[in-house]
Amino acid sequence: MRSPSPVQTTAIACAAMAIAAFAAGSSAGHPRAGLALAAGLLIGSANGFLTLRALALGTAFQMTSILRLALLSLAGLGAGAMLGLDVAWLSLLGVAAAQLVLAVVAASLLLRR
Repeated sequence: MRSPSPVQTTAIACAAMAIAAFAAGSSAGHPRAGLALAAGLLIGSANGFLTLRALALGTAFQMTSILRLALLSLAGLGAGAMLGLDVAWLSLLGVAAAQLVLAVVAASLLLRR
């Protein structure tokens, strides 16, 4: 049986973390904060899929990286702003956390080889 790719593993981990963030925020009486963090995690987890798409297109990787991260940051800010400016920073924190998860998953895959 083939193991899931780092991109799939990241998406699954971020989805689980998003559910946990929303549950923790809701149980602590701050559902908007939990939702903002969850939204950022889900938005950030799309980076791996977008990276694979950019590589398949054969375009300049550095240029697509900047555009991709700007797009994810804007999406995170937008999601946070819809929930309220007081929790918008949590959505950016979620986007950043998703990038960290992707890096850890990819690094662990390389170390196992």
